[in-house]
Amino acid sequence: MTSTIIIMPGMLKPLRLARVYGFLVERWDGVYHPGGSQPACSTGMARKMVEGGWLVKHGQRYEPTEQGLRAAE
Repeated sequence: MTSTIIIMPGMLKPLRLARVYGFLVERWDGVYHPGGSQPACSTGMARKMVEGGWLVKHGQRYEPTEQGLRAAE
């Protein structure tokens, strides 16, 4: 059986930014790329991406997994 991985539209921008910058940073109102002034996504979306295996969280940083890097291509 083949499993299909579905990426929600709101996941593409943060995955692409995580690929470019290497990580995203959690702040009080969302998740940002380093130095960013606009959130890449909400913290809730970032948590869903961690649960789905697209990102891994280390403290306040979210880093892309191998799966997340491939999805951002």
